[in-house]
Amino acid sequence: YASVQEMIVLCIHSLDPSGSDGRYSSDVHHSIGTALYSYTLASEEEKESNANLGVRPGKAPYATRLATRLCLVLSGARSLCEGKHMEIADFLASASSHETPLGAAVLLEQSSAHYYRAGLLRKYAFHMLMAGHMFRSAMQERHAFRCFAASLYVYHSERWGELRSHLRSALAHQLYGMGRYALSMQFYANLIRAIGDGRVSARSQQQFLTNIINICKDHPS
Repeated sequence: YASVQEMIVLCIHSLDPSGSDGRYSSDVHHSIGTALYSYTLASEEEKESNANLGVRPGKAPYATRLATRLCLVLSGARSLCEGKHMEIADFLASASSHETPLGAAVLLEQSSAHYYRAGLLRKYAFHMLMAGHMFRSAMQERHAFRCFAASLYVYHSERWGELRSHLRSALAHQLYGMGRYALSMQFYANLIRAIGDGRVSARSQQQFLTNIINICKDHPS
């Protein structure tokens, strides 16, 4: 049924490739939503046979991969996205919940791009943050760092002290793992400077200080 709905989208797109005829717009997005919902139901049926419910799979179910493929095609179809960036972003974010860490990271980053185009900067930053955590789980350190840095740029001017501290901690950890010890120490120092404003717990501050001391001992240059 999901595949039929996907084919309906392709047929309508063939009738109106430029997306200029507004009559088809609601039909297209209705079929897209129905297809993704049906793929999700099929994925959940496959997951029910898995003992580790709630744990991200090492290999995504076949139905999940079909949903991911559909979402990535939508993300790159300019005529389907025009004026519908928020809806496409929601589709991508929803599809990420059944994917492997790497698949989820790609979908979340794509969704953040559409939220950005829709003018929703906080949603953009939040989904980039989540993409960073998924890239970290997939051992893609440089991509994780890139996503965290993009999120920090948005939250820098907002009154989101806890989120900024969370991002700085994540960036310090990523930089340390990448061998960028000087930059890592700068982020840890900025976190310790937050003492007294309630944004970082005493336990976390102690861990940050310990990390700075270890960097100075192990990497004096």
